[in-house]
Amino acid sequence: MERVLSWLNQPLFPDTVIRVWMAVAAGAALLLALILAFFLIRRKKKKKRGDQAVEEPITERPEPLPELELANLQGVGSREEQQDAFGISRMDRYEEDGLLAVLCDGMGTGKAAAVGGMIAAETASQLVGIFPWADDSDVPGWVYQRSARVYQQFRGHGGTTLVAALLKENRLSFWCVGDSDLFLLRENKLYGLNARQEFKNDLILRTLDGAFPVEEAFQDPQAGALSEYIGKEDVTCDYTRMPFLLQPEDALLLCSDGVSDTLTLKQIREAMALSSQACCDKLEEEILAAGKPGQDNYTAIALKYHGKKEEAE
Repeated sequence: MERVLSWLNQPLFPDTVIRVWMAVAAGAALLLALILAFFLIRRKKKKKRGDQAVEEPITERPEPLPELELANLQGVGSREEQQDAFGISRMDRYEEDGLLAVLCDGMGTGKAAAVGGMIAAETASQLVGIFPWADDSDVPGWVYQRSARVYQQFRGHGGTTLVAALLKENRLSFWCVGDSDLFLLRENKLYGLNARQEFKNDLILRTLDGAFPVEEAFQDPQAGALSEYIGKEDVTCDYTRMPFLLQPEDALLLCSDGVSDTLTLKQIREAMALSSQACCDKLEEEILAAGKPGQDNYTAIALKYHGKKEEAE
């Protein structure tokens, strides 16, 4: 009996075991509390984030392009006199009247050099001065009269070329005399819109009659001489009988032969693919890099037609 009572009075677990279990229980309780706290905080943050309005990312819309982009370039080259001239009508009247761009390359050497520059400047200024006109068909008559007046004053010892382009909405009209060029770039293809009026063309026609071999037409020292120019007694003007329709992103370039005789067509095409101002910058960079001896005066007017908003869309 005493042995039974003694066994009953013994503790179930030693003190050390109880202390270990108490420590384990306390650690488990602390870990559980930390886990609960973590989930409560996370839930609160999610709720707060959900209450806030989600801001959409801000995207800047590019400025809409103008219907018509314009820039110009002019340099004296290696010459002592600037014989090129250009004129442009008021851009703020484009919506009402269209835009007229005029480029002239004066003719004359020695004492007549200054005369050529004066004739070019006056021709460009006068043509822009009478714009807008009532009817495009009046322009060839004005060119004829202008040439006759210059002839009466200088008797063939001074003159100028002319290339004039009128853009009205999506229509292009042009008038040309001499060897200044008008180029169109469309879908990365380059087109010459006007024909150079040079003596070479007359020589080529004579070869068709068997007067001499065609090779001699290109070798003739007068092949590059102008067959038509303002200052000739009886001048022929090359012009559009009907307006030429432009497409969005068409680029135009009016230039004197100081540009087109120095650069290749590839260089001109690559420059015209750029914006109008970048085109002019590129043309001048290429002209200066060419370092052509006796570089002529060079002038250009670059235009890019982006089209009306509804056309572009």
